[in-house]
Amino acid sequence: MRLTALLLMWTCCLPTAWASDGPAAARVNGEEISAFRLERYFVEYLQDQGRAVTSIRSPKAYRQLRQAALQALIDRELLWQQAQKRGVQVDEQTVRQQVEQTRNALGGSEAFQRRLQDAGFDQASFTEYTRRELAAQQMFGALIRAHTLQPQQLLVRLPRQADAAMVAAARLRLMQMRAAIVGEATFASEPVRTPFGWHVIYLPNHLEVVDVPDSQGLDSVRAELARQRQTQARRQVLAQLRAQSRIERIDDD
Repeated sequence: MRLTALLLMWTCCLPTAWASDGPAAARVNGEEISAFRLERYFVEYLQDQGRAVTSIRSPKAYRQLRQAALQALIDRELLWQQAQKRGVQVDEQTVRQQVEQTRNALGGSEAFQRRLQDAGFDQASFTEYTRRELAAQQMFGALIRAHTLQPQQLLVRLPRQADAAMVAAARLRLMQMRAAIVGEATFASEPVRTPFGWHVIYLPNHLEVVDVPDSQGLDSVRAELARQRQTQARRQVLAQLRAQSRIERIDDD
């Protein structure tokens, strides 16, 4: 989803993001996400899914959608905190341009002001909100770019005159090491002996290459593979941030 669309979708929920009034729906490294913020965001989240609260008949489906909305808010908070930690800065011109794009997308100044007032914003608070969201998105992009395919090796060294027993022990040790990391990898080779020892080569983010003839739409296949890689990278980046953080989901209790 494009950032402009995200800004439009979230305009109804930010002012309470910085407030602690009322019960908390979650805490992210000590920072609260209020239940009121979740309630307002949930409506916008359902609209983005093409649904309305009144159309959900199943309590289980309602609960799952609400949990997904809360997770989206948690992920945004994680990215914002990471942006602060790494000192991500967004220049004034970029912020002004984004605010202007949002103003135009809402139909001009009058409609823009009405939407801000309905959401509890003024010009200054919305500008600060925009800066925050741009910083979080910039941080997300940087993390995804850093999450590239980087072959890594596990190495067990052997003496040049290693006998069969030593080779077998090295292979066993490599298999044990591989078992420890294969849960996080999507590709890991069998142990390979080189002049430098035994190796297991693995990729923590690997997609098999598919040989597709041009007649079958190679361009579209490449685009789909690129989309899959981006989706996989996003999931892995967010999963890593979650694992490194203290997250308390109170609304799930």
